[in-house]
Amino acid sequence: MSELLIVTVFLSVIVSLLLMTIHMILPWLFGPIITAVTITKLTRREMRWPKPLADAGLFILGAQIGTTFTLQVLADIRNDFFHIILWNIMIIGAALLLSLIYRQITHCSYETAFLSAVPGALSQMIVMAEENKRADFLAVTLSQTSRLLFVVMMVPFIASFSKDAVTGNMMDSESIFLVLSFDQLLFIISLTGLLFIFLRRIHFPVPQLLAPIIIIAGWNIATGNSFSIPIYLIAAAQLLFGVRIGLQLVDLSSSLTFRLFIGIAVQNILLILVTFIAALFMTSHTFNDVFLSLAPGGMAQIVIVALETGGNIAMISSYHIFRIFLILLVVAPLMQVVLKRFDKII
Repeated sequence: MSELLIVTVFLSVIVSLLLMTIHMILPWLFGPIITAVTITKLTRREMRWPKPLADAGLFILGAQIGTTFTLQVLADIRNDFFHIILWNIMIIGAALLLSLIYRQITHCSYETAFLSAVPGALSQMIVMAEENKRADFLAVTLSQTSRLLFVVMMVPFIASFSKDAVTGNMMDSESIFLVLSFDQLLFIISLTGLLFIFLRRIHFPVPQLLAPIIIIAGWNIATGNSFSIPIYLIAAAQLLFGVRIGLQLVDLSSSLTFRLFIGIAVQNILLILVTFIAALFMTSHTFNDVFLSLAPGGMAQIVIVALETGGNIAMISSYHIFRIFLILLVVAPLMQVVLKRFDKII
């Protein structure tokens, strides 16, 4: 199995380089996805991507997000905080309304439809589906996971057609290895590891992404140092993440029924369309930044697109971080109360 993993990584690099030559959007993400799906289908062998490798990709992406937070950026975000709250509430509300269409197509319960709809809190919704006796755990899991794949497939192409997108403009600052000493680097890595362990202990979502964001953003603000993660590490992070998405795609294809696939597709396409329309009306920022800030899906996938299209990483990640907190602290507890009462009535 280890040999198959090595072959997959090697071929992923080759395919990604080929996609770069034809100027494909996100070559280091789509290359591994295509490779993992192709190898799995051709060999008919089950392949499991080691979790530490996927986590390493998220840590690198989180570090790059953290480097974009400065005092000036935080001031800009504070001025935009009303929009962050308003638009996130509207997107979550739109997702819950679209869950009614999803229910009509799939003939599932209200519990399943609601838990399948909420964007940006995959692990929390899956746990709630496991605890609710009227929710279809498999349908919720497939719907939430499939949303990430729809985002990966659709959002990059919409963002890349934006006139303000700047493909390949990833970073302007010096490399972290040139700015920080070995001791400083070791200190940041140690703090990140400790915070990751704490966030994982309290079951906070995506600790692999949030731990480096918080620590590096804090370091930037405290010291005033400005640095970035080298492009080759960002490419490696996308590769590690892309292989996992490809393998998830294979697993999902074997479990999806036609009716469930149509329901998931309609729900996610309509939600992305709502995001697109909302971005057209919000003119205080570029379309690309607003669209990626509002887009449903995991923060890691959206940030990869933002890196590739020259988006405002700090702004975009702020919207998604706030959405995570909003879902965890408000939406999820409220849904839990409503679903429990609904369960007692029925």
